[in-house]
Amino acid sequence: MRLVDKKEIAIAFNRAVQTYDQQASLQREVADSLIQQVLQNITLGKILDAGCGTGYVSQRLQQNSQYHLTALDLSENMLSQAEIHQSAHDYVQGDIEALPFADESFDCVVSNLAMQWCHSLEMAILEQLRVLKSGGQLYFSTLIQPSLWELKKAWQTVDDEQHVMDFISGEMLERHLAKLELNPSIDHIVCRCYAKELVFKDIFSLLKSLQNIGATALPQRKKGLMGKAQLRKLADAYAIYQDENSLPLTYYVAELRLTKL
Repeated sequence: MRLVDKKEIAIAFNRAVQTYDQQASLQREVADSLIQQVLQNITLGKILDAGCGTGYVSQRLQQNSQYHLTALDLSENMLSQAEIHQSAHDYVQGDIEALPFADESFDCVVSNLAMQWCHSLEMAILEQLRVLKSGGQLYFSTLIQPSLWELKKAWQTVDDEQHVMDFISGEMLERHLAKLELNPSIDHIVCRCYAKELVFKDIFSLLKSLQNIGATALPQRKKGLMGKAQLRKLADAYAIYQDENSLPLTYYVAELRLTKL
């Protein structure tokens, strides 16, 4: 069980709603992979976009008129933005670890880069399987260690506070999947992991990119603005990772498909 503050997560994403679409290039790229799989394997039925954000996944899936799309998000503002985009047919505010739907309500569940904000990845998966019909499929992506490792190491030279989220390790993910494979309600699991590197011109734009997608909610983090001296120390520490005139920031993504018996 991981320590996360769902209230702080909702606040962070509420604040980021106006800047999210301009900064969420990684989220869109990862989403496109999930979307392509859904379009290839799910021909019709009810689909839940769990952790919909501003509605990118639902909006793309509307290309298939045989889908009935329900968009769900913890953030009220994100959900409102998805509705402004006319991304889905139904909009529900809720938590993907406690879905407000009856058992076997959907033919497919899609969740793009949302489960890293959960207390328990395993419990979130089981909750989404609960609302799937027999034969339904769950497609999801999540971040794993060592995502943002450059930033984490740079911060460690500045102070002892936690500035980067503790993502699930690859080893722990394997343990969860091994346990899920023993679950009699699961027919099939497919998993692939890969890295994506983003580059930024300076430390300010790098940090701003995280703020603009709402990725700032951390447990036991002190509030307040970063001082110039602190920012300079961080920039100096990060400089060892600089490639020519750009700063890299690496994400590690786990992408999974589960089929329910």
